[in-house]
Amino acid sequence: MCPNCILNQASLASGMYVAFGICALFFVVGVAAMYWAFRNGDFENMEDSKFDMLDDGLDGQLASKAKAQYERLRTDKVGSGS
Repeated sequence: MCPNCILNQASLASGMYVAFGICALFFVVGVAAMYWAFRNGDFENMEDSKFDMLDDGLDGQLASKAKAQYERLRTDKVGSGS
């Protein structure tokens, strides 16, 4: 307990209500953020983000090369039956 609570002889229950209220607020914000992200389509194509991290420039050449190589390897693996 905090020194002010001890000196004023405040109960622990009042602090618990505040803590649970803050937790509930964070939970509601998190659920709203997930709903917003799903609604905007942020989770539809999660494969592109790993290639976008490679790009430092504006033209996107490095990411497009990596993505093409990945797709080539993936289709070769699927085509060979492995």
